[in-house]
Amino acid sequence: MTLPRECGVTFDDEDRNNIQDPHHDGLIITLYISNCFVRMIFVDNGSSVNIIQLDTLKRENIPEFEIISKSSVLVVFNGEAKSTVGEIKLPVYVEGVNSIHKYCVINALTPFNVILGRPWIHEMKAVPSTYHQCIKMPTPWGIIKIQGD
Repeated sequence: MTLPRECGVTFDDEDRNNIQDPHHDGLIITLYISNCFVRMIFVDNGSSVNIIQLDTLKRENIPEFEIISKSSVLVVFNGEAKSTVGEIKLPVYVEGVNSIHKYCVINALTPFNVILGRPWIHEMKAVPSTYHQCIKMPTPWGIIKIQGD
């Protein structure tokens, strides 16, 4: 995606409308993944992978045979190791932009249905701001904003 040089991502006070301070909230969004709206998506620039729960795939009626069986070990922030069930590629639709992203599938209870890590953030050229509780990213039509939930 080639953008004009003048298309810069910026944040201002208007982006903080309806934000109650003080807050230390993480950035939680809703996106259209594989033809379903998925809530409770945590945008985590500290994660080196994108993660989706097996239960989330089941709720979207995605058959398990679409998961590529490949066990990997993920180390979470407290140093605990979690094994993945496999990997899956799923389409994501954001304001006119369709893209395919790879996710590690986990079978564990977490507070989030999906964790979008640096692979998604970088590929989309997204700029998340927990302070502003939104994400901005360039598209061929200009800068779009995804408001946090």
